Amino acid sequence: MQQQYETLGDLDAVVVAISTDDLSGASYVVERLGLEFPIAYDPEATVVSDYGVYNLLHDRLATASTFLIDKEGNIRWKYVGEHIDDRPSAKQVIEELRALQPG
Repeated sequence: MQQQYETLGDLDAVVVAISTDDLSGASYVVERLGLEFPIAYDPEATVVSDYGVYNLLHDRLATASTFLIDKEGNIRWKYVGEHIDDRPSAKQVIEELRALQPG
């Protein structure tokens, strides 16, 4: 998503990553990958549980997932991975965002 961050912003989208992992090394990852979007820490897995993506793989982790949520808080599109490396491409996310644009 970082590589398409500017395009996402042009589509009036905000990227936020949520992690249940220990973020003690997060600053290293953010720095190494040059991430510009925030990473929220959810140690109790509250948010990921509310979105139904916690422990789906029986690993006590959040499943890699992408949600497009409108300004009213409604989920307009989602992609829930079937394994640890299963994520939508940035191109797919951008196409879905464009499909949700008014007019």
